[in-house]
Amino acid sequence: MDKKVLCVGLCCLDCVMYCKSYPVQDSDQRCVSHSWQRGGNASNSCSVFAEFNVPIEILGTMSYDIGGQFMKKDFEEYGICIENCHFYEEYESPISTNLINIQNGSRTIVHSNKNMPEVTFEDFKCLDLNNYSWIHFECRPYYEDLKRMIKHIREWNAEKNRDPIIISIEIEKPRMGINTMDVLAWGDFIFISKDFGIACGYSDMTSAVKALSSSLKPGAVIICPWGEKGACARTADGSVVVSEAYPPEKILTTLGAGDTFIAATIIALLKGEEVVNAIDIGCKVAGEKCGMYDTKGLAKLFPLLLSLS
Repeated sequence: MDKKVLCVGLCCLDCVMYCKSYPVQDSDQRCVSHSWQRGGNASNSCSVFAEFNVPIEILGTMSYDIGGQFMKKDFEEYGICIENCHFYEEYESPISTNLINIQNGSRTIVHSNKNMPEVTFEDFKCLDLNNYSWIHFECRPYYEDLKRMIKHIREWNAEKNRDPIIISIEIEKPRMGINTMDVLAWGDFIFISKDFGIACGYSDMTSAVKALSSSLKPGAVIICPWGEKGACARTADGSVVVSEAYPPEKILTTLGAGDTFIAATIIALLKGEEVVNAIDIGCKVAGEKCGMYDTKGLAKLFPLLLSLS
C-alpha cells in the first residue's frame, strides 16, 4: 500500500492514573501507577494504524510546550507523519486526566483545552491529496472548516483518472453549535458512538443505525460500536449486520477501545473485507486492546491484518 491514511482531529496529552477503585469525593489516596500518553481520538487511531504497518499521517494542532514536545516525540517513535501539523507558541497543549479503575478497567476522563485552535481549511488545503487513499475526520467544533475540507476532497475526486479518496467521519458526541445530522450526510463511512446514539434517543445500536441511515448520502455506510454489545452497521445495500463483542479474559482498561475499533475496521475495509467482516475484526481488535494498557504488540495477535492487499 503506497498511499497514506490521514486522520484529522485532536492531539492531547493524557495523564493516566491507575486507581485501586474510583476515587471518593474529597478523599486523598495514592494511585497504583501513572503514565503520560499521547491521546485524542484521531491520535489514538493513528497509533493502531502504525502498529499494523499502515502508512499513516495525523493532521492536528499542537503546542511547542512540554506536552507538545512529548507528543511530537511519541508520534515520531511510532512512525506517524506529522509534517503538516500546525504548532503554536501561544497555546498550551490540551490535557486529559484519565482515572482507570483497576477493578473493572473503566475509564473516567476529565478534559481541559484552553482554546487550542482546531485544524482549519487553510491547514488542510495545503495537503497534496495525491498522497492519500482514505481520510478520516474526528467531528469536532470546526463545522464550517470540516464542510469545506470534505467539499475540497469531493471536487478532487471528481477529476478524471483519479482513484477517489474514501472519507470517513467519527461522530462521538453531539456538540453545541454543530448540526450533526448534516455531518451524517458527508462521509462514505460514518462511525457513531453509543453516547451519540443514546443522545439521539435510541436505546440500542440496531435502532440507531436503522434510524440514522436515513440521513446518509446514497451508498454510504453507518457503523456503531456499542461497548459490550458489539457493533452494528447498515451497509450500502441497506442490510443491517451485527458483530458480537470479544472481551478479554481480564479488562485492564477501556481507554482507547473505540479509537482502536475505528482504525481496525478501516484497516479491514482497506484490505477488501465486507462490512460485516470488518466490524467483526474491529470488535476483536478492540476487545484485545481492552486487555492491554496500550497498543504495542497488538498487531502480533492479528497477523492477517499486517499485509494489505
